[in-house]
Amino acid sequence: MRFASPATDSTRNVFVVYNPGRYDGVLVLVPTADGFADISWRSAEDHYSGGRFAFYHARPVGPGKDGAYAIVQSIKGCDPSCAEGATAKVTLRWNGHDYLPTG
Repeated sequence: MRFASPATDSTRNVFVVYNPGRYDGVLVLVPTADGFADISWRSAEDHYSGGRFAFYHARPVGPGKDGAYAIVQSIKGCDPSCAEGATAKVTLRWNGHDYLPTG
């Protein structure tokens, strides 16, 4: 695990790059009045599946002109098989509550 450089952006969120095995992921620590928002892992045992503020096979990009990071996540398709499927990239941006796809 390591902090992105810089670790925070204009949203005041903190970005941590982690690698549970094959690909990097991004954990976003979103400040709250008493600490940080729950990352909300989809599975407590499987850190590849991501969560509300955990993005596997992803990287922070930026900060951009607005001072904010975007998260670029790679999504692997499994057609005709997971080994042969195409990879698509999705750019996620902060809307004040969540990271959502843009464009």
